[in-house]
This record gives sequence, C-alpha cells and structure tokens, in this order.
Amino acid sequence: MIDAAPYPVIFEAAYPERLSRWKTLLRIFLAIPVLIFWAAVSGAGDGVIMASWLAIIVRGRIPRWLFNFSVALYRWQYRALGYVLLLTEAYPPFEGDYPINFDVLYPDRLTRWKVLIWKAITAIPHFIVVAVLGIIVVFVTIVAWFFILIAGRYPRGMFDYVAGVIRWSVRVNAYFLSLTDEYPPFNLSATAGPAGGDAYLVSSIIGFLLTGGIIAGSVAGILLRGEEVEVRVDYAGLKAGRPADSVGIADVWLNLLSATDPLTEDETLLEADVDNRLVMFEFSIVNDSSTDVKIWESDFRLRDKDGDKHKPELVVVAGHPAPQKLKKDRTAAVTVVFELPSGVDPARLDFSPGFAGFQNTAKYVFE
Repeated sequence: MIDAAPYPVIFEAAYPERLSRWKTLLRIFLAIPVLIFWAAVSGAGDGVIMASWLAIIVRGRIPRWLFNFSVALYRWQYRALGYVLLLTEAYPPFEGDYPINFDVLYPDRLTRWKVLIWKAITAIPHFIVVAVLGIIVVFVTIVAWFFILIAGRYPRGMFDYVAGVIRWSVRVNAYFLSLTDEYPPFNLSATAGPAGGDAYLVSSIIGFLLTGGIIAGSVAGILLRGEEVEVRVDYAGLKAGRPADSVGIADVWLNLLSATDPLTEDETLLEADVDNRLVMFEFSIVNDSSTDVKIWESDFRLRDKDGDKHKPELVVVAGHPAPQKLKKDRTAAVTVVFELPSGVDPARLDFSPGFAGFQNTAKYVFE
C-alpha cells in the first residue's frame, strides 16, 4: 500500500493532454462491458463490506488480506468511474498501472463502536455536499464531452473539478466503510489532510440533528397517517348503475356512481392495447372543506383480481383533464379510466387525496 499521504485515502487522476474524439463520441457504447462487470462485482463488494465490519467489531481491525482485497476491488471501480466520466480514454485494467489510481494506508487499529451507525451519522454533511457536487459533475461532463469532440482535450479546470469531486466521494466512502477512522476533509484538493476537530464536531451535531429530524418525521408520519375507509361494492350492480355508499374523507365526500366495463371505442378517444380493455368509473365529489382541494391522476389507483396495480389512463374533473382544483363548497363530476387485461376483473379502487403518507384513503372493494 502507500507509504504516506496527507489523508490516508488517495485518489489520483493524471491529466491527459489529448483525448481521442471518436473514443469520446462512442464512450457510452465502449463502456457497456465495463458497466456490466461493475454490476457483477458490486455484489461481491457488499459481502466484503459486511465481512470487514464484522472483523472490526470482533477484532478491532480488518485482516490485511481482506483489506487489500477491498482496496483492489474499489480501485477498479473508481478507475471504471473515471473512464465513464471521460477522465481517461484508456480501458480500465484489472491490475497494473493506470492513469487513475486509488489507494489507502492500512490502519493497524479501527474503533469498534464507530462502525456503521456513528460513521453514517457523522458523514451525513459530507453525503449532502457530495450529492450536490455530483449533480454538477453530470453537467460538467456533458459540457466536457462536447469540448473534447471539438478541441480534442478536456478543459483542465473541468477535469480538476470532476477528479476533485470523485476524490471527496472516495474519501467519504472509505471513512463510512471503515477503511479508515480519519474524518475526511471538506476539500477537493489532493493535498488536504484529515478534517480538524471543529469540523468533526460541527458535522457530528448536524448529523445528529438531521438523523433526529428523520426519526421524528417518520414517527409523525406514522401517528398522523390518515385513516382508511373501506366500502364493499357489488360490482355487477355498479355496472348496472347502482351507486356505492357515500364516503367522507377529510371533509371530501365521494360518491361512486357507476362503472362502464368494458368501455367501447365510441365512448372515448382512448384505445386499449391488444388483449386489454378500458374500464371507466364515474364519481360525484363534494368538497365540504374550508379550502380548495386539488385532484390529481395519482390520487386514484386500481388493483385487479390478479393483484396487479394500475394507474389511470385518464382523469377528467368537471370536464377538464386532471390536475384540477375543486373549490370549497363545490361539487364536480369526475371520470376515471383504467386499462385492464381482458378477462381480469377489478378488485379494489383507491382514492387518496393529499400529501402521500398523510392522506385519508377510500377503498372500494369489489365483490
């Protein structure tokens, strides 16, 4: 491994003075074997992570052979990432020298109690920053792709930025995966050392606050989750024009009036795929709340007798395609059209207005 480094995790990318235009043009196709192999070794990487964590918890260190294997595996993955992001045109080898390199100084001891949870919490600020910087990398890479096609080279400033973001991400991942206990710097530079105590303290506080917020939000979501109202419906009667029982959810009254099954081509401009049919449900919805209610296509879901879920093909509110606002103290006719396989009957129709996770739901169960 490496002898010394400002930070015990190294990511280096040698700047290429010239790059092939045709290799850059076809990079998305040339990278397909790389991406396939990457997907194949990702499963092995998960097993290595679990084995390393277990070794740290039991013995306080990673066996040298397992550490070396982990570093070699991630080295190839980061080389492949650099290739995909145009940092080099050389195909990533399985071993040997390469313009992109990753290495880690072997730690003799690692802290047991920091494994996974503590490191995940303290790394949260890094994850947020790297995610934002990563989005910018996508746009920078697209611009660099065009620049290489025109000028035959990668603009040095863009190259250094992309390599720096990868370096930052590599350091954070190595810390989270417990290849090192050194807290990573908030820095793109190759010469940056471990973050100072102040940065570590502030990051820990932010991580705990965000973690607490996520936990509190999850608990609130469970406690505030809307109730579900279930209505049994005679489907044959509904097709014959006999309405289902009226349902009130969050001051919105829902009346399922009829079902047309199948819906003929003369009754709609929609056309079902081969071996499918269209089914139409008609509602009358009354808004008794003190505010307007917006009705979206996503408010409706249909499950068939085979257990498959279906999104609406069309939702019309008061003669206009959804989404539409239903003003307070108003009533609107709502038509919902689904596409189902021929010969498979509807089993349940759900209407769930409002914010996902907090809305009430009316469930019409067809018998």
